[in-house]
Amino acid sequence: MKKILFLLVLIAGGCAMTYAPPVTISPVVASQVSDKAATMTRAKRALIERGERIEHIDDDVIVTSMRNKKLTPAEADCGKTMGLDYLKDARTKTQLGYTVSVSGENLIVQANIQGEYKPGAVDQNITLTCVSRGVLEDDLLSAILTRPK
Repeated sequence: MKKILFLLVLIAGGCAMTYAPPVTISPVVASQVSDKAATMTRAKRALIERGERIEHIDDDVIVTSMRNKKLTPAEADCGKTMGLDYLKDARTKTQLGYTVSVSGENLIVQANIQGEYKPGAVDQNITLTCVSRGVLEDDLLSAILTRPK
């Protein structure tokens, strides 16, 4: 009985150790802007229209709350296990938030992503390191820049 229990613990521990974190480097998505105040107003409106909840706002930075959003491998990299992408597994849950800032004449958009793999048993949940591929930021940046003042 002890041998079987030991083997089960060894197998379960071995599965957790197969997590390969992402190799993607988070992109910097930015654009030059001339009117900081108008840009921040457009950014705020674009975020609200998308259903984002603003957690913090000042003259230079807008930060949204994290919200549940199922991301795809085209949008983010949360790593792999045994060569399989975690984002292709329905048991992977992701959350998304944004940081939009103006530094000098640069509008910078960053996606903040958290991931968790929940296979069923609570003791097997894995917190994933997730990195954006830039698609989410490009989409939001475009929405901000094309908004009327």
